[in-house]
Amino acid sequence: MYRAYGFLRPRTDFSLSAAAERLGPAFPQYTLTAVGDQVTLTKGDWSLNLRVNDGPEVPGEAAGLAGHIAGMEPAEAAALEQCARRVEVWSDDPDPFVEHLGDFQAAVQVLKSFNGLIAVDPVDRGLL
Repeated sequence: MYRAYGFLRPRTDFSLSAAAERLGPAFPQYTLTAVGDQVTLTKGDWSLNLRVNDGPEVPGEAAGLAGHIAGMEPAEAAALEQCARRVEVWSDDPDPFVEHLGDFQAAVQVLKSFNGLIAVDPVDRGLL
């Protein structure tokens, strides 16, 4: 089970459709589907999901995380506090032999290629 947030600064170039365009070539062995506000990469019995969350809770959670992420520079913390949207990346599928950790990390790297995206581990409260 994997989870990451990509907090989106106001002037980001991120969009879910652009993410799908970048993820497709990075994961040629996966089936990519985009339905509504969610993109899913699937291979066998494992899948990785992405969606944008712009709910009212996001700004407060961003501000709360900004002061608790180890190693975050003050300018980065200030940028995180301004985020009102985030892309959520997750898989709830079991991965008992950690076969898909590399795929999850590769997907996060694709997301980090967008300007104005701050990748965070919401569980361990660290930058990715």
